Amino acid sequence: MGGIHVLLIGRVTASRAVVRQTLEKHYTLHVANSGKKGLTLAVARQPEVVVLDAVSMRTPGERLCQTLQEALQDVPILHIHPGPEKEVRSTADLILLDPVTPRKLMGAIKRLLNVTNDEQVSAGPLRVNLTRRVLSVNGQDIKLTPKQANLIEIFLRCPGQTLDRKTIMEKVWQTDYLGDTRTLDVHIRWIRQAIEEDPSAPRYLKTVRGVGYRLEIPAE
Repeated sequence: MGGIHVLLIGRVTASRAVVRQTLEKHYTLHVANSGKKGLTLAVARQPEVVVLDAVSMRTPGERLCQTLQEALQDVPILHIHPGPEKEVRSTADLILLDPVTPRKLMGAIKRLLNVTNDEQVSAGPLRVNLTRRVLSVNGQDIKLTPKQANLIEIFLRCPGQTLDRKTIMEKVWQTDYLGDTRTLDVHIRWIRQAIEEDPSAPRYLKTVRGVGYRLEIPAE
C-alpha cells in the first residue's frame, strides 16, 4: 500500500483479481462496483488516478467514462477496454485493451501520475492548472478555454501589479491593436463571474481606470 490513492471502478471477480491485487500492492486502493458509487468515492477520497475496468462490467464503458470525465475534470482516467481496438471510442486519458498484465497496468498508472505533475500557478485562494486548464476557486473547479487560462495566468503571476490593456492584449491575443477591446472586456467579465462573490463589486480583479487591471489578494 502506498500514499497515492487510486480508485478502481469495476466488479471484482476471480477472473479480474489481478487488477485489484496489483493496485493494492502499490497504492492506497478504493473500490466501487458501479459508476454512481465511484463518483461518490472520488469526491470523498480525491484519488490521483481512476481505473475504469469496463471488462469486469461486461460493457465497453465509454458512456460511463465520459460521465466520469465530466464530473472529475482534473483526475486522469485509465480505461480498461474489452476492444477490439478498431471499435474503441473512449475519451479516457489512457486506454488499455484486455488482457491486462500487472506490468502493463503499472506502466500505465505511472504514466498517468507523471501527467498529473501539471504546471500550476496560484495566488491566494485562486489556482490554475495550466496543463489541464482548470481554475480552482475555494474548492470549486472550473474548466477554462485556452484564452481564459492565459488571461488568468498573467494575473496570477503578477499579483498586486497593474497590467495595462496593451500588455494584456499582446500576451493573450498576440496583438497590440487597441481599437476594439470588447473581447478583453468580455473575458474580464467572465473571470469576475468565476472568482468574485459579487462581480459588480470585485474584491480581487480591480479596474485601474484609464490603465488596465490589477489582481489584489486581500490579507486574511
